[in-house]
Amino acid sequence: MGLSLRLVVIDQSDHIYRLGVSKFQEMLRKPRTHRYTLFAGQRVRAAEAVVELIERKPARVVRMTFDILTFDREGCFDTEAFGRHQFSRFAGAMSASSGSTTEGAPRVVDASSLFTARGGRWSPTGTLLRTMHDAVLGRLKCPQL
Repeated sequence: MGLSLRLVVIDQSDHIYRLGVSKFQEMLRKPRTHRYTLFAGQRVRAAEAVVELIERKPARVVRMTFDILTFDREGCFDTEAFGRHQFSRFAGAMSASSGSTTEGAPRVVDASSLFTARGGRWSPTGTLLRTMHDAVLGRLKCPQL
């Protein structure tokens, strides 16, 4: 058994595109040289799937997370927005897991991280989720970005 990371991007019309992990890393490192005019000026949905491999063949989706990717007018990935969303997700998870409070301290919650994190997430419909599963498992052919 092994694991594989698969990425898909979903446009405004629910068309699914495969995005290689190395291409995504290049988008993060050098957004100006990896333009996607197809998504220029848009916020598009994306999903990251961890896929279990049995004998090097995709068997099942172990975990899937859903993000919003923002592109500027020229089709360059907005790494700053993505970084804010990811950091807010992490900060929210850390504050939820700490659970410690000081006796007698006022209970004021800073929810700014929660709202920032929500701006970078989405939830698919059941039909779209099944279609994405088929895409990351190789049962559905998708254009490669």
